[in-house]
Amino acid sequence: MKLGLSSAAFYGRMETEEAAAHLRDFPIEVCEIFLESFSEYHRAFGEEAAGLLGPVKCVSVHAKGTQFEPDLFSRSRRQQEDAMNIFAGACDAGKALGAKYYVFHGPGNARNAVPPESIHDLQGRFARMGSIAQERGVEVLWENVSWCSLRTPAEVRRAGELLPGLGYVLDVKQAFRAGCEPIDMLRAMGGNVRHVHALDWTAEGKLCLPGQGVVDWPGLLRALRDAGFDGAVILEPYDWQALDEDALRRSLDYLRGCMER
Repeated sequence: MKLGLSSAAFYGRMETEEAAAHLRDFPIEVCEIFLESFSEYHRAFGEEAAGLLGPVKCVSVHAKGTQFEPDLFSRSRRQQEDAMNIFAGACDAGKALGAKYYVFHGPGNARNAVPPESIHDLQGRFARMGSIAQERGVEVLWENVSWCSLRTPAEVRRAGELLPGLGYVLDVKQAFRAGCEPIDMLRAMGGNVRHVHALDWTAEGKLCLPGQGVVDWPGLLRALRDAGFDGAVILEPYDWQALDEDALRRSLDYLRGCMER
């Protein structure tokens, strides 16, 4: 396993390229680049950000999916085509950054998320996305998100039935927010977890950095290893959790210690 940090930690305080340069100041091997808007969804921007990362390797890109991901499954052909073109641009940026993965949220609605089996033309659209990404050396991974289509272990299993070979991002905090145990989400994803987003929470249910909360990180990392996972564990804090950068470094050190144990 490798330890990393998401540039989303600095969202709102730094532009994406500035965050990429700042990632070099942290004790990490790898990173995830959060592409924030349309002007970043192209090869030239990816090349610019890649040149600022120094020795830190980008393993994944995560677009602001609410800008276009729902329209990938639109019944409107024009909306679908526009969304596919934007998606291709995000994958171009990912290729330029050297990323292996595109982190996909999918259709989302905080009040009434659509389950996988009800997404319009899921298999056909996902096949097209996979082809676009594969041409650029990138794999699309579907992430469990509490306000999107993959919220629960049951929905993960259903998605796996509909899309054989699907790879996943296990988001620990999003499992918690959906009222699920991360270990149950991991079991539903089986041996197809390629990437992990790490965050913790307190006994009172407040999100916090790993090492400040109640998640059994040694146990979860052991379960990941036993499931065959050998990818990146990316600390993905919200911007307000990254204001104290010494605390951010301590959390990374804590996660590294758990990996070593």
